[in-house]
Amino acid sequence: MAVLVLCSPVGSPGATTTALGLTLSWPRDVLLADCDRDPSQAVLAGYLRGLDAGGRSLVGLAQVYREAGALESDLLRHCVPLNQDGHAQRRHLPGFTSAGTARLFEHVWGPLGEAFASLDRRGVDVIVDAGRVTHHGLPLALLTSADAVVVCVRSSLRSLAGLRIHLATLSDQLASLPVAVGLGLAVVGPDRPYSSGEIAAQFGVPVWARPPWDPRAAAVLSDGEDEPRHFSSSRLLGALRDDARVISERLARGRDRASGMVPA
Repeated sequence: MAVLVLCSPVGSPGATTTALGLTLSWPRDVLLADCDRDPSQAVLAGYLRGLDAGGRSLVGLAQVYREAGALESDLLRHCVPLNQDGHAQRRHLPGFTSAGTARLFEHVWGPLGEAFASLDRRGVDVIVDAGRVTHHGLPLALLTSADAVVVCVRSSLRSLAGLRIHLATLSDQLASLPVAVGLGLAVVGPDRPYSSGEIAAQFGVPVWARPPWDPRAAAVLSDGEDEPRHFSSSRLLGALRDDARVISERLARGRDRASGMVPA
C-alpha cells in the first residue's frame, strides 16, 4: 500500500525513534529500512540490543544486485524480525555496515526503491529511515518510489532553522519527480516552545505526526532501555499509534486517488 520515507534536516530530532515507533504501531505488515547514508546501525544496536544480523543488510542486497540484477525476491531474506507481534509482521532491513559504503550504492537506490514498492503485492508497507537531508538532498532514485516523505523536526528554534535551510532542497527534488509525492512534518515534542500549528503555518507544510516529549519511553526505542511500567500505554506509544493509523489512512487515500478509485 505505501512507501513512507522519514528524514531529518539537521541534528538528532528523533527521526529514527519516530520511524521505529511508527513501524511498531503500523496497522499492516511493515518493513523498517535503515537507509541512512551516514551509518550508525541505530536499531540493531539500540532497540534490538546489539543483535547480530548475520550479514543481512543493504550491503548484502548490493551484492545480490551485482550478481543477479534484481532485489524483489531477496529483499525479505535480508531482514530481521523486530518483535513478536501476532497482529502484524514487523521486519527491519539493517543499513550500511561501514563508513563510505553509501557512495558505492548510488546505482542500487532505484532497484531498491522498486523492490520496496513491489512489497505492496504481499501486503507489506515500507517505512524508510533515510537519515539527514544533505546539501544534495536525498537519493532521487529512492524518492521516485515513495508515496510520501515526512521530515522530522523538534519544535525548537535551532531545529526549525535547520528545516528552513534544507526544506527547499527536498521540495525541489519532489517537484522534479514524474509522480506526486506527499510531504509532511513530524514535530517531536510540540509546544517546546512552538506548536505544530505554528510550524505548519510558518513553513506551509502540514504536520502529519506529533510524538510528545517523553525521554523515558523514547529511550526504550532509541537505546533498548528496559520498558518502564505502563510503557505500552505511555503518551509516546499512544500518540505513535494514532499517528501511524492516520498516516496509513492518508497514504491509502492518496493511492486510491492516483488509481482513480476516488475523486481528487
